[in-house]
Amino acid sequence: MNLDIVLWPDPVLLGGTEVITAVDEELRAAVAEMRRILFEQRGVGLAAPQVGIAKRLMLVCPSGEPGDEFVVINPEITAREGEEVGEEGCLSFPGIYGKVPRAVTIRVRYQDLDLRPREMELEGWVARIFQHELDHLDGEVFVNRMTPESRAKIEGDLEALRARVAESA
Repeated sequence: MNLDIVLWPDPVLLGGTEVITAVDEELRAAVAEMRRILFEQRGVGLAAPQVGIAKRLMLVCPSGEPGDEFVVINPEITAREGEEVGEEGCLSFPGIYGKVPRAVTIRVRYQDLDLRPREMELEGWVARIFQHELDHLDGEVFVNRMTPESRAKIEGDLEALRARVAESA
């Protein structure tokens, strides 16, 4: 399996994802490939749609260091507290950054790679990563959540990316 980062505005980034009901060798191979890409690109999170897979699967790695990542399948946020605006970027939007409001603390439920149920409370940086990646699973992208001021600053960059992707198609 050889996956690569999908760039916006590819439809797989905007279409939502399917619930995972079984873990097979193909899914495990996809996770291994996602790990490779995450660390090669020096990311802190990666959602399956970002590599062209429309499934509810993501990796979260707040330190960006191998071994610190965790696999998240079929996630949901069950509670949110507070709000904080912070800068975000995205591997599917190379070179584009902006300020995005997110909950400070979240309570989450998901399954691990063996489909065991998990729950945890996340706050700060890791909560921001989780929310960003979960948005990908719901067909949402961070530029749509940016503050109006940040969004206005990157409109030209978005048009350049759209043109670049259209040229390569």
